[in-house]
Amino acid sequence: MNVKRILLLLLLIITLFCCYAVYELFRPLPVTDQIDVQIPTRTTIAKATLLLADKKIISSPFIFKWTSKIYSFFGNKRLYAGYYRFSGQQSHWQLMRSIFSGKQSFTVNVVYPEGISLTKFAQISAKLIGIDSSEFMKMAKDDSLLKARGIKGSSIEGYLMPETYNFFWKQPTREVIDRLLDEQDKLWDVKFSSLAKEAKKTRREILTLASIVEAETPTSGERKRVAGVYINRLKKSMKLEADPTVQYAIGEQRHLFYRDLEIDSPYNTYKYEGLPPGPINSPGLESIAAAVEPENHDFIYFVAIGDGSNEHKFSKNYAQHQKAVELYRLKKKK
Repeated sequence: MNVKRILLLLLLIITLFCCYAVYELFRPLPVTDQIDVQIPTRTTIAKATLLLADKKIISSPFIFKWTSKIYSFFGNKRLYAGYYRFSGQQSHWQLMRSIFSGKQSFTVNVVYPEGISLTKFAQISAKLIGIDSSEFMKMAKDDSLLKARGIKGSSIEGYLMPETYNFFWKQPTREVIDRLLDEQDKLWDVKFSSLAKEAKKTRREILTLASIVEAETPTSGERKRVAGVYINRLKKSMKLEADPTVQYAIGEQRHLFYRDLEIDSPYNTYKYEGLPPGPINSPGLESIAAAVEPENHDFIYFVAIGDGSNEHKFSKNYAQHQKAVELYRLKKKK
């Protein structure tokens, strides 16, 4: 066999190897469930390959090891230690890029319901994104973050936008928080900023009222009316007497007792006039809209009808309200 034939054979072998390597790289990972992997510090490519092979995440350890070495050499890349999550929806190429960049390629859909507190945001993020909830809470109260965002308060409570998001698994906590804040910033700038200026209300005042509305009624058609009730009470220098603010003060969403209404907290709207210091949850779009443009009426009281509809009876004076309360209690007894 002459040299030319040997070279052609070698070229054919290399070409076939490259074609097979490309095929393997872009194949989906051979897993059916989500699998978590920890790449320890100072792990070599050979050891990482063995680790992935032991967990049966890669199809061909030999191909993966050598393509990784080639990728590392020509791309001047190194392995990043850390925790990773992979699934069958990802390819070997995505896995390789993840461990050589330290960035996750596995994504998760995260739903943050309307009206949840900052603590709940932290809990959901910890469960679904895999970040530390205590780190989330610490960062949410960080002075530098509050100053950078122009938030006058002790935390970012109320400034996170409840919505469905797509995050990378183990995405840095600050990136998660920034995304949640950015979404409300965009919404505020586009829909509510000019309306708030016309109403001569600050963003914090609007969000605080919106959070109370959010907590008071899940009924879409009532939100502007509920907001109108609180606006009327503010105008008359009446205490808001909103149960959700007291629940926020005591740190529990439960039935309130008379002793709870005596708690000495600026969030106790049975004790102190005006809006509380800040939002008590993260209101959704409709509640913010209701706070910006409340319904114009003469109602100053409301109570649940008690028929399971989540609707309320609105009253213009205390006598009417008392009758509505008595009816509510009768229905509750039945």
